[in-house]
Amino acid sequence: MPHTARKLPSSALTMTPTKQHLFRSTLTQAFLVGFLSFTQPGIYAAIANLGAGGQATTKTWNVSTVILNAMAVILGPISALFANRFGLRPTLFIGCIGHTIYSASLYYNTKTGDQAFILVASVLLGISGAAFWMSEGAIVMSYPEKSRKGLFIGIWQMLNKFGGVISGSVVFAMNHSGKKKGQVSLNTYIALFSIQCTGPFFALLLSPPEKVIRNDNTRVETNVVKDGLEQMGKRYFGLLRKKEIILLLPILVVNTWYKTWQSNFMTHNFSVRARALNVLLTALIGGVVDVAGGAFLDCQKISVSSRAKISWVFIVVFETGFYIWGFIVQRNLTHSTDALDWSTGNYYYDTYVPMQIFEIPTEFVFNWVFWVVSVQEFSSEENVYISGLIRAIESFGSMLSFLVGVTNSNDMVNLSVAASVFWAAVPSVTYLILKIIGTTHNNPESVIVQNKSGEIVETTAEIQ
Repeated sequence: MPHTARKLPSSALTMTPTKQHLFRSTLTQAFLVGFLSFTQPGIYAAIANLGAGGQATTKTWNVSTVILNAMAVILGPISALFANRFGLRPTLFIGCIGHTIYSASLYYNTKTGDQAFILVASVLLGISGAAFWMSEGAIVMSYPEKSRKGLFIGIWQMLNKFGGVISGSVVFAMNHSGKKKGQVSLNTYIALFSIQCTGPFFALLLSPPEKVIRNDNTRVETNVVKDGLEQMGKRYFGLLRKKEIILLLPILVVNTWYKTWQSNFMTHNFSVRARALNVLLTALIGGVVDVAGGAFLDCQKISVSSRAKISWVFIVVFETGFYIWGFIVQRNLTHSTDALDWSTGNYYYDTYVPMQIFEIPTEFVFNWVFWVVSVQEFSSEENVYISGLIRAIESFGSMLSFLVGVTNSNDMVNLSVAASVFWAAVPSVTYLILKIIGTTHNNPESVIVQNKSGEIVETTAEIQ
């Protein structure tokens, strides 16, 4: 790549030493964030992929999901203020509390039928989960080198799915004989809850931004600032005026909308052991997608704008296939009351296998959104606010989707709404990919580095 360099005063910056320390490296941070994600939202996702949180009916699960997402909508942006005042590590530590309590509440509800605890736990998860989801998002946007953003995001989400592999294996082992519809074994919740209790220890090992060492000698700026509520409001208002953020808002709203239909569909039509197998297969396929997608997004032989365009076409085509196949399957199951199970023959495979294939982009788009934002090169404190905003908008969309699930039990209606809102989001994101990223990533970029002789220099290179 063509580049120029000019010497800067040594007092201009305090650079990270060139000596690499494994513990402070970006790869170590990626694995730590990944393990945290494995123990917290990874285990939560494994429970969710059972369909209705492993319970026999969908109503309690849908109501509790609405509550926790409503809390996250409000507290996602506010948690960014806490993280920028006290740091990402303590924010992540606090964020680990709610997931374990929520899993315990599912166990108690399944055992006793008492719904009060699960609803209270939903509020607590909404509070702490907002802090957790915002913090991990800010880390994956701020910590990695420019050439390793996809790798960092891939490791993070691969380990998140590793939680699904481990927990899915446990779930399947405990429920492999359940040929009928119903709820999963109580021991399933105990096993998953135990894994979640290890999360806070990983949070304490994470390095703060200013101590992270990148292999290209660029530094990660601290996110700690003394913003008050007024300043936070100004920052959010400023971000919401940026085209890069505005045009992404629709896909953030609809990104997880399909999960309401999927959760209800699994609960209404699949046997307990088929639901348990879904946890394992979803995690395995998702992990492969995370690694492969990250490798593609880091491919330096293809320009940033081309990577964005190719990946977006892939997402739109496969998600469209997902919804079309969902309509076909849903129509065929309209009058069915039998539990779908692999022992029922080819119809189970014809129903389930294509859905797993078409679900690949629904996993990839989650990582892709963070990559699209990260290549825009916002500052560290801005990344925290952007992550809080992303999480709040995603939670808002999830809340709306589960509200539809609460007020309407017809799976075809839920699927139709999910498909409609996705296709409605396509035009704005397409414009972003074609007009914004395609233009901004042909411009030079300035990077502060330390050369071999120890001098501080500013290198300008064309972004590829």
